[in-house]
Amino acid sequence: MSKKSLILGLIALAVVVAVFAVFGMRQTEEESEPGVYDEFAQCLYANGMRMYGSVTCSFCERQRKLFGNSFEYIQEIECDPRNDDHEAELCIEKKVSHTPTWIFEDEEGNDLHRFDAGMVSLEELSQVSGCTL
Repeated sequence: MSKKSLILGLIALAVVVAVFAVFGMRQTEEESEPGVYDEFAQCLYANGMRMYGSVTCSFCERQRKLFGNSFEYIQEIECDPRNDDHEAELCIEKKVSHTPTWIFEDEEGNDLHRFDAGMVSLEELSQVSGCTL
């Protein structure tokens, strides 16, 4: 291998490493930023809106992405017994057969409103919960 090829290879490697470093730093900064819907998500939680889902559910993932970083304030109950920290018994008790299923609950856990399984718009969650979007 010639010196010129070696130098070009090292330069290319340095560029690739720099790009990954910058992208990684930007992604970490974005993840630590407050979410756009923080107050809305906190209100949903405080008012009793719960999402019964699963970490392996693609529709649940899409639902989480609607909230962005603000999803950390949503209470998601894991329904798949194959996943860590599952509450499958509660999901069975609540008759959750598909995820995501949003249930608006009172303080005792009684259903006040149940959405059909599937993604629910933020507007619909706002209307049922009384939380301002």
